[in-house]
Amino acid sequence: MITELPLYNKILILLIDFIGVWLAIIVYNNNPKGKLNKVFLGMIASMFFWVNFAYLARLIGRQQSYWSLICLKIAWFATPFLFVFLYFLVLYYLKKESKYRILSLAILFGGIILSLLTAFTNLIVENIEFIGTDLTIIYGKGVFLFLGIGVFLICAPLYLLFEEYVRCLPKERIRIEYLLIGIFIFYLANIIFNIVFPVVFKVVYLYWMGDYSSIVLLGFIAYAIVRRDLFGIRVILTTLLVGAIAILLALDIFVFTTELISRLYKGLTLIIFIYFGYLLIRSVLREIESKERIKRAYDMEKKALKQTEALTEAKTQFLMATQHHLRTPLTSMIGYLDLIFGGTYGKVPVKIKQALLKFESSTKRLMRVVNELLDISQFQLGKEVVSLQPGTDVLPILKEVIEELQFEVEYRNLYLKFQKIGKIPKIKADSEKLKVALFNIVDNAIKYTRKGGVTVNVKRKEESLLIAIKDTGIGIAKGEAGKLFKEAFERGKTAKKVHDYGRGIGLYITGHIIKAHKGRIWAESEGSDKGSTFFIELPVK
Repeated sequence: MITELPLYNKILILLIDFIGVWLAIIVYNNNPKGKLNKVFLGMIASMFFWVNFAYLARLIGRQQSYWSLICLKIAWFATPFLFVFLYFLVLYYLKKESKYRILSLAILFGGIILSLLTAFTNLIVENIEFIGTDLTIIYGKGVFLFLGIGVFLICAPLYLLFEEYVRCLPKERIRIEYLLIGIFIFYLANIIFNIVFPVVFKVVYLYWMGDYSSIVLLGFIAYAIVRRDLFGIRVILTTLLVGAIAILLALDIFVFTTELISRLYKGLTLIIFIYFGYLLIRSVLREIESKERIKRAYDMEKKALKQTEALTEAKTQFLMATQHHLRTPLTSMIGYLDLIFGGTYGKVPVKIKQALLKFESSTKRLMRVVNELLDISQFQLGKEVVSLQPGTDVLPILKEVIEELQFEVEYRNLYLKFQKIGKIPKIKADSEKLKVALFNIVDNAIKYTRKGGVTVNVKRKEESLLIAIKDTGIGIAKGEAGKLFKEAFERGKTAKKVHDYGRGIGLYITGHIIKAHKGRIWAESEGSDKGSTFFIELPVK
């Protein structure tokens, strides 16, 4: 004879089962290899055994008291495991595995021993009896041992949560509050309805309220895991919607439908709905995971950008300081050389003057290198380096460049010719930076010319000014002409063979200067050892 329990018992047990199974599938599927997910699955399984076998013990009734006792012992057997899984869930949730190893071993062995004593002895549950339809437990002599170890199992996760709650920052406490509230309500309900009422006051008809308080625990734990660690609010809403519809379908099948054929059809509908609901939740999970990956990548990029900005600022400060500390003594050296050549310190012998001219040339060259290094850093940072002024005459600039390099040309036994074709218009330019660019091109042509020389000509070409620097040097290998102005500290293969000590920054800085003048620069060559021609085109208007 099966005892008829109230309808709300059936509804609640179905509700707990469906919610438990549903949450277990969702949480476990998110990360099957994760410790937290596995422990959550174990906790759901032990809760399933506890709640369902306790329900079966009451449902079977007095006519099958032996099987009712077996069901009750299975329920009590699962209870310590529930507390153990709950402890480890909190432990992994807080990521404190290494800190509480001894406590974890004590919890594990305490729970196992308690479960074995309950299942295979009469020390905890000796027998059962019924007062009307209400099941009453006859406790054994070891019930207080069970309660004592049970209190220890209950207090352990609360201790971990309270300790972490006190120590963590206020903004991090929210992730602990969900677990703390859910576990506290669950424990309080069990203490009142499963211990105090039946043991002290002999009130047994409210026993089910302690069992069914597990639905509160499930809700808070799942929300804590979902909201703070694994998913987002969209998953919760989707899961709740699918779960609620599935529960309503299940209640209709098991509570309100009596015909077998109708139950089969509705059961098939429920299975199909659960399958498609599962696919829906998986798709939402994948979308959220994709957004989380994008967000993590964005956060990393944002952090890297801040670090790059800090490094760039440090680099700028370093280059500014370097330029200052290098330019000051170089400026003094050039100033003293001017005084010497001007006769301030008396007449300079010819041999000494020749040496001082070389010294002056090297000093000015070093000054240009310092300025170029600073300009490169400014160009790379996207800062304005060139200040264009209208009415700039290019001819004096070219003559200054040729004059400064005349000593180098004579030393190499080369020629350096200048040709002006037609009337040369004035342009909008930064005379200082344009001189640097022109100097680099002419100097480069001289440096890589072994015999012959360099010809510089300038002419007007429609609405632009065209400057051509032609040499009889080593030429440019095929495929290298387009790279000359794009990479700093890089030179062509042929150029490296001729001069190992080349800086590889002249053409790069020149390209940026000409670009800042709204002009263009390019090189042409028929090949190695056939000379090169560098063209600079600057707008007249």
